[in-house]
Amino acid sequence: MNSYVRLALCLLIHALGCVAYAFLNDAVVHAYRLFNGGFTSHGVAIGIATYALFYIFLGVNLIVALIPGLVAKLAILFLMVGFILLWMLPDNPLRALFYGVAQGCVTLLAILTTQVIELRWALRNIAGRIQPSQPAGAIQ
Repeated sequence: MNSYVRLALCLLIHALGCVAYAFLNDAVVHAYRLFNGGFTSHGVAIGIATYALFYIFLGVNLIVALIPGLVAKLAILFLMVGFILLWMLPDNPLRALFYGVAQGCVTLLAILTTQVIELRWALRNIAGRIQPSQPAGAIQ
């Protein structure tokens, strides 16, 4: 696969993951407000931290999409999830769980999707290069 095609594919899949996360976040916020009232009804408001976490998520997905190595992608993903948990725990355990799991899973799903597509592309090219062998005794 051409490196420009791989880069465009990675950027597209990670961008789709970011858009999916934005919709997931809105759905969870709506459900939280429906079941528990407003965010400040329990005396906890994290305000700008949600935006900071979202921007960190976008930046990490951009970096992960640009890096070709799987181990480096997973290391950056683990650093992001660890940073989220370190920042949000012990003050906001429910939000730490949601942001850590949701952002980590969306990024991991995008990484695995790009890896599977690249692997299938490589296997398709290898299979196209291998000529089928003639059975024994076949007339040519």
